[in-house]
Amino acid sequence: MCNFKTLYYTADGYLIVCNDCRLFQLAFKTTLLTMTARDLLVFHTLVKESREYNPPTPGTHRKSIYIPTPMEGYGIILSPEETEALYQLLETAAINFKTERLLSLFKTG
Repeated sequence: MCNFKTLYYTADGYLIVCNDCRLFQLAFKTTLLTMTARDLLVFHTLVKESREYNPPTPGTHRKSIYIPTPMEGYGIILSPEETEALYQLLETAAINFKTERLLSLFKTG
């Protein structure tokens, strides 16, 4: 059974990691994905690039940004605002994960 650690949680979703199997689970809006660390890194990069190429435009809420996922044939379509929210979730979770890993180096016992 998985032993999950929450890396970040918002009203739009969360990112958690299993301390045993090291798989990540990302929930965002109506999407739930389970990924390896490598898949998550690639997905995070795709979200970042999509955000950079499709900045939010005031008054535009159309879902027009396609982001592929690690699962073949499955992607998500987001508005620029949703892309920004997903990016912020992933960025904050990545910082929290790195911080926890660094702090674990100093734990005794």
